[in-house]
Amino acid sequence: MQNIKTYIGVFFLILLAVACEKEGDKIYLSGLEAADLSVSGSEVVLTIENSDLQVLSFSWESGELSVSNDTMGVASGLPGMTVEVSASSDFVQFTELQGTGNQLALTGARLNALAKDAGLQPDVASPLYFRVRSSVGNNMEPVYSNVISVDVTPFVIDMSKLYLLNAEQNDTLATIYSPEENGEYAGFVKATGWMNFYFQEGDGVIYGNNGVSEVPFELSTDAETMWNCWFPANGGHYYVTMSTADMEWTATWLPKISVGGAVEDSLAFFKSQELWAGVIETTAAGAQVTLSSDALLYNTDTGDTDDGALATTVSFAESGSGNIVLAETPGNFTVPSSGINTITLDLTGASGWTYTIDEGENLPQEEVVIPFLYLPGSKDGETGGSWTFDNFIPLLNNALYGGFVDINSQWGFQMFTAPEWGVDYYTMGESEGLLEMNVENRNIPAPDPGTYWVKADVENMTYGLTPLGDVLYLSGLNDQWDFNTTIPKTGEGIYSGTIEVSTPSTDGFSLYLEADNWDDKFGGSDGTLGYGWGNITDDTEVGTYTLTVDLYNLTYEMTLNQ
Repeated sequence: MQNIKTYIGVFFLILLAVACEKEGDKIYLSGLEAADLSVSGSEVVLTIENSDLQVLSFSWESGELSVSNDTMGVASGLPGMTVEVSASSDFVQFTELQGTGNQLALTGARLNALAKDAGLQPDVASPLYFRVRSSVGNNMEPVYSNVISVDVTPFVIDMSKLYLLNAEQNDTLATIYSPEENGEYAGFVKATGWMNFYFQEGDGVIYGNNGVSEVPFELSTDAETMWNCWFPANGGHYYVTMSTADMEWTATWLPKISVGGAVEDSLAFFKSQELWAGVIETTAAGAQVTLSSDALLYNTDTGDTDDGALATTVSFAESGSGNIVLAETPGNFTVPSSGINTITLDLTGASGWTYTIDEGENLPQEEVVIPFLYLPGSKDGETGGSWTFDNFIPLLNNALYGGFVDINSQWGFQMFTAPEWGVDYYTMGESEGLLEMNVENRNIPAPDPGTYWVKADVENMTYGLTPLGDVLYLSGLNDQWDFNTTIPKTGEGIYSGTIEVSTPSTDGFSLYLEADNWDDKFGGSDGTLGYGWGNITDDTEVGTYTLTVDLYNLTYEMTLNQ
């Protein structure tokens, strides 16, 4: 967009100049000067360890453009500033880079890719030359900054791996492989529904979805037009291929792996450990079983919906003792012992996929801590509202979640285990107050708009919505365990008022949202509140106190009035 703005700005300046010339006035654009370029270092040794780190930074100073007519301004984006990188000081061949403002930072991976593209030899220190080109349009000669030389020692780039980066391109989600290092990659990937990502090769080239054609699964390397890639709505395990020659990728979703032959059963995907496993029972030792999956293939022809996906079969066969490979037709696997056995498949890595068949029941143990439940649908009644993940409640202890949430819902809401589609979620069970998992078209009913204490017990599969009222109740004050003492609401989530302490309480006091509702208790200490915490014991002296409670931030202040 910077170049487009540049050309448009120059075009309008020319038009204005012509128009004014007819009236006898000429308008001149001046001030284009060569930039003064500086760099953070003069030599860099690149390694795998500093690939993700910033290893060089450039900055430059340049003059400001001005227009001879004071009533006019210079178009934004002028002058255009481009960093040129070359292996020769005469810049016969060069690569262009765009900075941010008057700065450019390079990671080790990016500099290594530049060195490779420029023809520098691995493990040998060689100069790379940098300069800044300043221009105001194609019809005017650019000016160049001073040239800076940096001695760069690149390392051999591993083109056998293709990384799936997150949407911010700062973390690796998964890796697939090209054993021949020929741009043809494949591998299994754990993904959530609609998971966004980019591909990155070992030389630093990043691939996204083609934003011009807007065809799902079609790739582009044009940073200005490409979008992030995305998986379909189904979460779980995918077999992913990517071709730099065809500029396409595919995703084959395995909903389960079926066991056939002597036993009819299935394996499930254990997400936290990226393992497939299942328990089978055979009547005799040496039974033969097969492993395959009735899968769905998504590509440039099918799009990203299940309606267009192609039904396909992913089959497995044995390849040496304990090793497993993809096959045209399912191969036989021998179950050594009769009775209960556990089959486990490990499909991570480039190759050397493995399987085990062990006697007894030995399923992997999921070790997943879900810190929040997200509430899509709880804000869709707002102006411009939609099903988003802005509202959420945190894990309080074990399997209990709770938090204060502003709800304005039209159709009810659900409780998702992650802020993305395709993951497990909770809906209303057979009646209000009960939870059930992954039930379509059955939302938790929408309450009246307002602020609620929302809690969910995913062990006992119950939920509750308690509205914030006009008063907050105290119980235990003056050793009176009733709900006669209240403080009024004075703001959003704020309650404040005076309380009388005639006798310092023996065990402290607690706060409650409703009278006679002992379930939703808030205690605290040192100004911090917590659901289910021990009682507040700040009533140490007889007198009148001002108590202010902020339920949104779970804080309180209790001051003895003099």
